[in-house]
Amino acid sequence: MAEYDKSAGNGKGDARTVIEVALKRFKLCVEAERSIRELALEDLRFRAGQQWPEHIKSERDRDMRPCLTINRILPAIRQVTNDQRQNRGAIKVSPVDDKGDIETANVLQGLIRNIEYTSNADVAFDTAFDAAVTGSFGYVRVITDYTEPNSFDQVLKIMRVRNPFMIYVDPDTREVDYADAKFAFVVELLTAEEYKSAYPKSELAGIDDWSSIGDQSPDWVTKDHVRVVEYYSLVKEQDTLLLLRDTRTGQERAILKSIFGDEELPKGLEVLAERSTETVKTKWCKLNAIEILEETDWDDDEIPIVPVLGDELDIDGKRVLEGMVRHAKDPQRMLNYWKSAETEAIALAPRAPWVGAEGQFEGHPEWDTANTRSHSKLEYKPTSLNGQPVPRPERLAVEPAVMAITNASFGAADDIKAVTQVYDAGLGQRSNETSGRGIIARQQQGQLGNFHYIDNLTRARRRVARILVRMIPKIYNTPRILRIIGEDDTVETVAVNQRTKRNGVERVFDLTTGRYDVIVQTGPGFATRRKEAVESMMGVITANPDLMGTIGDLVIKNMDWPGAQEISERMKKMLPPQLQEGEDGQPPVPPQAQQKLEQYGQMIEALTKQLNEANDALKTKSLELASRERIEEGKAQLELRLAQLKLDSQEAIALLQAEVDAMKAHMGFDMQTAAEEAREAAQRV
Repeated sequence: MAEYDKSAGNGKGDARTVIEVALKRFKLCVEAERSIRELALEDLRFRAGQQWPEHIKSERDRDMRPCLTINRILPAIRQVTNDQRQNRGAIKVSPVDDKGDIETANVLQGLIRNIEYTSNADVAFDTAFDAAVTGSFGYVRVITDYTEPNSFDQVLKIMRVRNPFMIYVDPDTREVDYADAKFAFVVELLTAEEYKSAYPKSELAGIDDWSSIGDQSPDWVTKDHVRVVEYYSLVKEQDTLLLLRDTRTGQERAILKSIFGDEELPKGLEVLAERSTETVKTKWCKLNAIEILEETDWDDDEIPIVPVLGDELDIDGKRVLEGMVRHAKDPQRMLNYWKSAETEAIALAPRAPWVGAEGQFEGHPEWDTANTRSHSKLEYKPTSLNGQPVPRPERLAVEPAVMAITNASFGAADDIKAVTQVYDAGLGQRSNETSGRGIIARQQQGQLGNFHYIDNLTRARRRVARILVRMIPKIYNTPRILRIIGEDDTVETVAVNQRTKRNGVERVFDLTTGRYDVIVQTGPGFATRRKEAVESMMGVITANPDLMGTIGDLVIKNMDWPGAQEISERMKKMLPPQLQEGEDGQPPVPPQAQQKLEQYGQMIEALTKQLNEANDALKTKSLELASRERIEEGKAQLELRLAQLKLDSQEAIALLQAEVDAMKAHMGFDMQTAAEEAREAAQRV
């Protein structure tokens, strides 16, 4: 069968092919699910109180006979659905490869809780579960939306499906959660005014007379209405998987060749191996019978429509779905009939007809209302028409079988309990059990009889969570600040896809890497478990009152009333020192030791101050000594220089004297005059 390929273009030929395939597939879904939907609709109407066959109800209304409806199925359904609301499943995320880690899994887990909170997912699951219990099937959707009108950031949402009859899914699916469905439809019926307001530029909006289109597609377009559907379809595409190695880091990874397109591989990447593979993509479009109104891709290989089913049977290859109402209708009809008969028998018992001779009632119209009004007297003629004396009129009394009718109604009520598996103890009524253990056992008997409905809801929640885990890396793939919600409903913000500090440690919560899987933990929620913990602890304290001084802060902490946390903190301060914890989780220092430590701290601070002052003084003294040493050294060097100069001067004088003597001897100078000139020269030196 031809399939839509967005890359082939958006021409009318492609659109026409999409519409033709969609019309054929939709017709296939309608024919395959016709009986399932008819029975489910009948179950839904029966639950709503339409429990009498129309022809019987018309006859009884015409004869003015009671036609009562004592709806015992409704409380049985609410017992199952309200039990589910008290025990909502909790999603647990865990890594499945070496690229994932526990901390990131906890962030994903908190993000999924936030998605559930902002989407009112509890309403979506409750609506689907109620529909499954009543009519055998319900649905939940996962969609994307923008955070704000002026933002490109998207978020995931879990969407409620109020009317499950608007969803059509591939009838050839084999998985119980429809994970293998190849196509699905979400139907919406719009009036002409609503359609033209929503799609004013569409081709159909420009056509004034829809009758000709209605003749071609009578189920899709009428004179006043048009069917608009969201059409999901899976498309398989052939591709090549490349095993690449980064030559710089040595890291290996597998990437589809289509990611690079016709471009060459970036430098630094080496192809180690390649093989042919097949990828699956989900296409989404909104269309009517003649045109595609919107289109986009859903970036996952599964259609984000998840069923919540009742009982699923395969009878001679034909799929059958059943809810709680299906087999409870006959005993409920019996109960309605016997209660109506009981009412009729008791109400008409004093209205037995009066029997008298012909002519006895003439002239006395009060006999006509003798069964409906109270009269102070009733007169009659003591003779008949022929003048014969007759006795007074008497009632023709017939004793109705009220006891038998009542017993039959009790039997019908018991049949309803047996079929629905909801007994008196489950409905809060007193039964033969007297002990608490016996009452709990009877309640659990009813819960086990209908546990398959809750188990089917758990499967649906698991598939929704897996869709979210696969889609989060594709939607939340930019650096953001996200709100996450803890198991105890505590709220905090976390920076993802960027470096951040958490609990004093710097790290990166990269939502785009690693593989994660989910499990759904069923049973009481955190608030219920906390309440049960309080009851258990109070039982222990009742048996041993002295423990109140030891665990009293924990008991009060888990209670839900104003001021509980403040009282818990005060009681915690009154605990013995060995049970108290400091800010770092270690036992705190006793007050006496803490006072001593403070005194020691003050002493250490004073000694440290004195030591610093002594060090400063020592440094000053050292500088003074160093200065004196340098001065003395300078003096010694100066004296040594002067002595050297003096010695040099004497040697110079002696040398000069010798030269003078030689000159005198040679030139005949005066000895005395020469000596005087030598002394003067020496003095100048």
